[in-house]
Amino acid sequence: MTQLTTENQEEWLRILTKGLVTLPKNWREELKISEGSLVKAKKVANKIIIEPLESSVPYRLYSRQELNQFLKDDVLRKKLKRKK
Repeated sequence: MTQLTTENQEEWLRILTKGLVTLPKNWREELKISEGSLVKAKKVANKIIIEPLESSVPYRLYSRQELNQFLKDDVLRKKLKRKK
């Protein structure tokens, strides 16, 4: 198990296309952030703070494909439709 470091750590990070930034691997491992993890980002004055999710959330994120399938399947049968 990785022990969290309490000392301040600094790194210069390059902002990529569309504002993407890569967190150093040792930080991701220490904070248990992996691909698909949710993090909270907040702007405080002139600083950006990125915090890992502390516990699981009571919902899940659906892909565009899954949402489209839900909409496709969400059709009221003809018998149940109200006549206008």
